[in-house]
Amino acid sequence: MSDHTLTRRHTLALTGSTLTAGLAGCLDNGTDQLENNGTTDGAETSATRDDSDGDHDHDVEHTLGHPEEHTEVTMESDDDAHHFVPHVVHVESGGTVTWILDSGVHDTVAYHPDNASILPSATDRRVPDGTNPWASDIYDTEGEIFEMTFQEDGVYDYACTITGHGHRGGGHHGGHQTHESTGMVGRVIVGDPDLDPDEQPALQSPSGELPEAARHELEQFNDKTQEALQGH
Repeated sequence: MSDHTLTRRHTLALTGSTLTAGLAGCLDNGTDQLENNGTTDGAETSATRDDSDGDHDHDVEHTLGHPEEHTEVTMESDDDAHHFVPHVVHVESGGTVTWILDSGVHDTVAYHPDNASILPSATDRRVPDGTNPWASDIYDTEGEIFEMTFQEDGVYDYACTITGHGHRGGGHHGGHQTHESTGMVGRVIVGDPDLDPDEQPALQSPSGELPEAARHELEQFNDKTQEALQGH
């Protein structure tokens, strides 16, 4: 992170009933909810990349089953491809995920009906029951970050809603191809969640409302999550 210029910091604490947000400039006033969200200084990403063939690495099993207190996800664009790297992360209950803009224009938006106005396929809820969703700002300057602290064990899926024009385009239903439509989706596993799909909406097969590329990625996430966490 030392190479990034932090121009904005948005910090959220996600619990079963509340969602608290603050801007970096206001954090000096502080609240108990935001004090322990962590920083990005010295933190290391668990992503691995293999760009020798122009593709990106989906092998994130080494991060699963060993939850961390804090982890980072970069938001990247290269040529016509867009990625969250790593695609899947695993944090402790009360752990923090920091999304960092590396390149392109991106956001991070949870699959939840409350976000349907900016992500129509979010009507397919893919976060635990009883938790509130998040929807970040749009980030277009390298080094901008968005942080979430997750208090509830569970599996949380999210997507990028941005179109090729750098705006939120209303999803694939609106006639504009979004980054979600190209497969830019991600997952946060928190704590030691119940792996029963009836208890974790994210572990259910994605509905036909989602773009094909997003469905493909989420199915892969489900396979890796089940394989890595069975027996925990």
